[in-house]
Amino acid sequence: MTKFWCTLILGSFAYGLMQGRVDLISNTIVTVGEETLEFVLPMVAVTCFFSGIVEIAKEGGCIAFLERCLSPFLRFLLPDIKDDHETLGYVAANIIINMFGLGSAATPVGLKAIAGMQKHNPEPNRATRSMVTFLVLNTGGVTLFPTSIIALRVAYGSLDATSFIPFAVIATLSASCIGLIVDRLWNHAH
Repeated sequence: MTKFWCTLILGSFAYGLMQGRVDLISNTIVTVGEETLEFVLPMVAVTCFFSGIVEIAKEGGCIAFLERCLSPFLRFLLPDIKDDHETLGYVAANIIINMFGLGSAATPVGLKAIAGMQKHNPEPNRATRSMVTFLVLNTGGVTLFPTSIIALRVAYGSLDATSFIPFAVIATLSASCIGLIVDRLWNHAH
């Protein structure tokens, strides 16, 4: 993969030089760091903020409450961990955070959920059924209010930053349902 990226970068430089676009190459080199920082810094701030909120929610009992609310659904989906309330709480928190479109903030909670599932794994080098189901649910996660995308659309000057929400809900709900159906069929087949 390193060879591929090196070839791509060097080829781009060579093409730019052959086309006489040295100004474009130098402008890109100078501005790419600033543009990246402008894009990444708000996302890092949102992730840090909501990671802190999740820790406060955990200490305040909100995660346990969410786990109890989602418990019947999660116990059905994740039978390997149905008695591990802490891990189910992290799974519930991950689902709720993803519903608000904060995928980057859901990542630390998702990693804690996977670490909790790993404790119940009889084959540590192989993903359990619950890990795969959680990955499917996390990847297709239903998004009711895509906060991160709205923030990016506002930052880049969208005239109607929320106009896509119905389509996002339909797309993520469809992805989650289809993913879970395939997961169930695959688990029954094996």
